[in-house]
Amino acid sequence: MAALPYSLAATSDPNLTVLGIAATVVDASLMAHMGGRVEQNREELSRRTEERIDRLEQRARLEDEVLESAEFHALVFQAAVAAAQESDVEKVDLYAAILAGAASRKRPPELNVRALLSSITFLTADEIRLARQFYADFDQRKWSIVDGAPTPAWGPDTGLYLKRLESANLIVAHVVPGMPGGFQGPSGNYFVTDTFHRLMALVRETD
Repeated sequence: MAALPYSLAATSDPNLTVLGIAATVVDASLMAHMGGRVEQNREELSRRTEERIDRLEQRARLEDEVLESAEFHALVFQAAVAAAQESDVEKVDLYAAILAGAASRKRPPELNVRALLSSITFLTADEIRLARQFYADFDQRKWSIVDGAPTPAWGPDTGLYLKRLESANLIVAHVVPGMPGGFQGPSGNYFVTDTFHRLMALVRETD
C-alpha cells in the first residue's frame, strides 16, 4: 500500500484518483496472495498427491506409465495453476485426489480427467462441500435413484448453487414429461449425474 499516497497526489481528477486507489488495492491483494499462497499451495498439492500415490502403490494399483506421460504432466500443471487460486486446503486435497486417481489402474474408464478438473476448478470450496453433502444424502435415500432427491435447503442462494452444480454436470434436475418447461426447476427433485459418480469413484481410489 506504499504507493497509495503517491496515487492521491499524482492527479487532481477524482475519477483517476479512485482508479489509482483501486489499482493499488488490487496490486496489494495480488502480491499478498502470490507471496503467501502460491508456493504454500504448490507444496500442499505435491505432498497430498504423493501421499495418495503411495497408497495406490501399496494397494498394487499404481500405473507407473501414466506418471511419465505428457498428458499427466499437463494435468499436474493444470492442477497446480488451479491450486494457486485456492484459500481452502480441502479443495487442494480434491485436486490431489484427482491427480493421484488418474494414475490408478482402477480409475473409471474413459474418464476425461482434464475436463473434470476444469469443471471443478470453477466451483468454490463451499459449493464443493454442498455437492459432496448432496451426494452423501442422495446415496442414503432408499428411493432416490428412482425419484431423485428433493431440493436442498441451502439458504437464499440455493438456486444459484444448484445451477452452478448443474453447469459442472454434477447434478441434474428431474425431468417431468408433459409439464410446461419440461422440468420442475428449483422446487423439483435432483439426481446425481454419472460424472459425479465417476468423480467420487476416482477420489475413493486413494482415500
